[in-house]
Amino acid sequence: MKTLWLTLLIPVLLAGPVLAGEAPPDSLKHAAPLRVEPARVRHQDSIHLGQTTGALLPADGLLAARLDYRTSTAVYQVGSRLESISLLDVVAGVEATPLPGVAVRARWPWRRWSGGVGPIPATGSGLADGDWQLTLGGPRTAGVSGALYGGGNIPLGGDDLGEGAFSPQVGAAVTWRFFARGQAPEMRLHLNLGYRWNRDEEHGHGTGGEGFQPWAPRYPAAAAMGGAGKNDQILLRAALEFRKRTTSLWVGYGRDRFTGSGVISAKEQFSALEAGLRWGVMEGWALHGSYLVSLIEDDPDSGWDPAFPEWRMAVGLSRQFGIGGRDRDGDGIVDRHDHCPRFAEDVDGFRDDDGCPDEDNDGDGIPDARDLAPDEAEDFDGFEDEDGKPEPDNDGDGILDRYDLCPLEPEDMDGHRDDDGCPDDFLDRDHDGVEDSRDACPDTPEDRDGYEDDDGCPDRDNDLDGVPDSLDGCPDEPEDYDGDADGDGCPE
Repeated sequence: MKTLWLTLLIPVLLAGPVLAGEAPPDSLKHAAPLRVEPARVRHQDSIHLGQTTGALLPADGLLAARLDYRTSTAVYQVGSRLESISLLDVVAGVEATPLPGVAVRARWPWRRWSGGVGPIPATGSGLADGDWQLTLGGPRTAGVSGALYGGGNIPLGGDDLGEGAFSPQVGAAVTWRFFARGQAPEMRLHLNLGYRWNRDEEHGHGTGGEGFQPWAPRYPAAAAMGGAGKNDQILLRAALEFRKRTTSLWVGYGRDRFTGSGVISAKEQFSALEAGLRWGVMEGWALHGSYLVSLIEDDPDSGWDPAFPEWRMAVGLSRQFGIGGRDRDGDGIVDRHDHCPRFAEDVDGFRDDDGCPDEDNDGDGIPDARDLAPDEAEDFDGFEDEDGKPEPDNDGDGILDRYDLCPLEPEDMDGHRDDDGCPDDFLDRDHDGVEDSRDACPDTPEDRDGYEDDDGCPDRDNDLDGVPDSLDGCPDEPEDYDGDADGDGCPE
C-alpha cells in the first residue's frame, strides 16, 4: 500500500508548473487591485464525475440539492443460465462546500429490480444504503491540485437492499489543469487512488442466499479470499474533463482490485468506462447525464458470479443555492462574486457591486481623491485640466466651447455678432482664440493639444524628438533613439 500511495502523491510535488504551463497567481504579482473579470454566467461546478473525485474544489458557500434517475441491466447466473435483470434507482442527494477547501456529499437511493427467475424474487424495492463523502482540498500550485477524501456507505437499507454494516473508504485525488486561460476548452485530468474496507467479512455482500443485490459494492466473504481483510478493495479511478462556460464533458475509467486472492479471477473484478455531461449555472439549475459500460467478464472456472450492471444510464437535475461564503476583504461581497477578492470595494456609488475599489471612476487619469468631478471625465482642452472637471464653457460667456471662436475670451454681448463667442474688439485673424496682439503665429491657428496653447502657435512636435505629434506615441516624452523602435516616438 505504501508504494501505491507514493505513486499517487509524487506527481503532486513534481508536476505542477511544468505540465500546466501557467503563471503564478496574479495576486502575488500585483500590489494594486487587480480586477478579475469572471464570466457573467458561471458554471455549476462539482468535484464528482461519476466514479471519480476531482481535487479542485468549487467555491465555498454553496449547496446543491440533486435528484437522479438511473436505469441499468445486470446479468445474474441462475443455475446454468444467465438471466438479465432490470434495475432502477431514484437517488436524492446534497452536495455542499460549507468552508474553503471542504466539500461534503450525501446520497440516498430508492431501488427496484425485476426478476422472477429461480431464486431471484419477482420484485424488490425500497430504501437502499446511502453513501457519503468528505473531501479536504490540499495545497495548490500553478495548474495542479491535491485532495484527500473519506466516507463510505450509510447502512440504512432494508432487507436485501443494504449491506448491514458500515464499510468506510479513503482516498487521495490529484487534478491537473490545462488551457485554463486560453480560447480552447479547459482540460482537467483527475486521478484517484482509494481503499475500501468491506466490513461484512463473515458473509460477504450480495452473494446469493436469501439476499439478492445485483449492484456494487459486491464482495465475497473474507475467508473465500484468503483471510481477514483480504476482501478489502483498492480503488483506482481516472477521468479526463473538458470545460467551457457552463458545460462540462468527461470520460472516466474505474477499476477495483481485492487485496487477496481466492474465488474471484482478475477479469471478474469491477472495471468500467463512463462518460458524462453537466450543464448548468452557479446558484441556479443544472442538468446531469452519464452512461457507464462494464468491462467485467465472467470466468467459468471460478466460483464467483460477477453480477454488476452491464450498463447504467443516469439523468439528473440539481438546484444550487448560496449559503454564505468567505469574504477576505470584508466588503460584504463574497469572494466567489468579488472581482477583487483581496481589495475592499470603496462604496462610492460607482460600480459598487463588483467588489473592486474604483480609484478613478471616470477613467480620466486623475484620481478621485483630487478629482472635482469623479464621475465626469476631464475634457483636456488646455484649460484647468488638472482639476478633473470638464469645462464646457471655459470663458463663462454662455457659449459652449465647441461653438465659441474665442473659448478663452468672453463675448462682450454688445448686440454685435454676439453668437461667435468673441468680443468685438478682439482681433484674431486665425480664429484660434488667441488675440493677435499676443499671438506669435497670428495667421496659423493654435493646435490646442495641451502644450503651450497660449502662444498661438501650433506645436507639431511637442517633445522636439523629430517625430511629428501625429505619429508620436508619446508626444510629451522625447524618443531616446536607442535603436529599439525609434520610429514610434516613445523612449524604451
